[in-house]
Amino acid sequence: MERIYRRRIVTENILIGLLGVLALLTLAASFFPGARLSGFLMHLLTMKAMTSRVFAVVLLIALYHLYQRKRMAWRVTVVLLLLNLIRHLLPPHLTMFSVIAALEAICLCVLLVLHGDFCCPSEKSSVKRGIALLIPAVAAIVLNAGIGYHVLKTQLAAAPDRVLLWESMKEACNILLGTTNRNAVGFPNVRFENFMFGFTWVCIVLALLYSFRPWIEHFFWTEHAMQRAREIVLRYGQNASSYLTLEDDKLLYFSKCAEGVIPYGVVGSTVIVNGDPICAPEDFSAVLAEWKDFCQKSNHKVVFLGITGQFVDEYRKQGFGTVKCGEEARFDVQNYDIAGKKGAKMRMNINHATKAGLIVREYKPNEARDPGIEAAMERITQEWLSEKKSGLLTFTMGTLGLERPLDRRYFYACDAQGHLYGYNVYSPFDGGAGYMADITRRSHDAPGGITEKIMYEAFHVFKQEGVRTVSLGIAPLANIVREGERANGIEKLLQFVYEHLNSCYGFKNLYRAKENYSPTEWLPGYYAWLPKLPAPEVFYAVVRIQNQEGVKDFAKAYLKARRGADARE
Repeated sequence: MERIYRRRIVTENILIGLLGVLALLTLAASFFPGARLSGFLMHLLTMKAMTSRVFAVVLLIALYHLYQRKRMAWRVTVVLLLLNLIRHLLPPHLTMFSVIAALEAICLCVLLVLHGDFCCPSEKSSVKRGIALLIPAVAAIVLNAGIGYHVLKTQLAAAPDRVLLWESMKEACNILLGTTNRNAVGFPNVRFENFMFGFTWVCIVLALLYSFRPWIEHFFWTEHAMQRAREIVLRYGQNASSYLTLEDDKLLYFSKCAEGVIPYGVVGSTVIVNGDPICAPEDFSAVLAEWKDFCQKSNHKVVFLGITGQFVDEYRKQGFGTVKCGEEARFDVQNYDIAGKKGAKMRMNINHATKAGLIVREYKPNEARDPGIEAAMERITQEWLSEKKSGLLTFTMGTLGLERPLDRRYFYACDAQGHLYGYNVYSPFDGGAGYMADITRRSHDAPGGITEKIMYEAFHVFKQEGVRTVSLGIAPLANIVREGERANGIEKLLQFVYEHLNSCYGFKNLYRAKENYSPTEWLPGYYAWLPKLPAPEVFYAVVRIQNQEGVKDFAKAYLKARRGADARE
């Protein structure tokens, strides 16, 4: 089966290369019509040459994404080939038996037969680029209409001796806006006016619909998909980060072989998954194999972030490379106790916050919204962001989510006057038997011990509800290599980042902060990737998907920290 998949990929890559050659030949041929210079200049304004150039350029752009097996690129390529074939077959330039037409027909047939392999959605950042291209696309449509109008005017027997392109463009725009002067000299007949008006506006509307397709899908498809994913997450999500599947920055892959969902993002030719595939334990092997085939057929590398130890052997069995990525702090809520020497620091912090007059309450936005509380939470978030070393991390981190709270739990601390100083957000996992402290934030003037007090009070509420486990999430890169163990190349790289790049993220501080809560246990988390030998672009993709500024943002944070250290010295 593996050999068959590889043959399909090779066949598709040859097809993509052939289409690239055809596009280049078409583009080059449009500039060498074999006519004299005057005829060539006139030929620049004809519809046939302009169409050939647009076809070739758009096809070349689409082929790069077709190589990555993007679904949208497949659709664009099929439409382009189909339209070009129709153009070849229309008189008076009937070229049904031409070599180029025959090759295009073959490529179209192969694409239609292998359509299932082109199944990878575009990354969400491409939506912005699509909108950026919408304006020139509409301008090109209008320009094309104006040029066609100009060519027709120059061919009219009643046209004046000199017809200016600028004047034709203005009249064409008047036609499109419905402000045309029907008494203009040299104006074509009304049929052409009506045709140009209708056809051009149809093209513009189609361009708009295609550019805004992601928003249209959000209303007609995404909500249904999110509800389906939510049901799967609440039923099977054993990974503490499972609930992040429902964040807007995730694409969703629903398994065909079982009830399961995989949350992922795309950076270039790398697909990044947050956590484990979410499905019944007995279906995990089949769902992972299906996902692996999906990525291989779509010609993408794949990385899993923050997977648990429960299925790490299955990843290795299916050919994934793995490495420990940190440790997750978990608490047995039913037996959690801060008595004794181990919990002394926790008790001290809680007592400090209590003496400062802080009261912990749960905010339930699904029952009643309070604009004052939500505004205070947003204020605290902005203060927290202003103190961060780097930009806001996404993908592996959740959001406040007040616009759609769903199953999140919100606990906040305030004084007797109701002034908020901090809040925690918890998201469920393990069928509601566990919660993860996804967000913990405090204002700059909050009394010491506020986060510990919110956490401890939330633990009491969860204990009364029968919740078994609370997770503080993974402390990234903590204890990658234990003392006395030998490290491989990737482990050495991660260990170097942990030891020397704390000015960029604060790995050690995060680990110590989680350790202060005296977790019941530390569970190892892992990365998994395919192919086994990761390329540099894979490491870049992991950084890029969590920080939209990418490596540049961390570099700025590092340099800023170094300048601060030098100034103190």
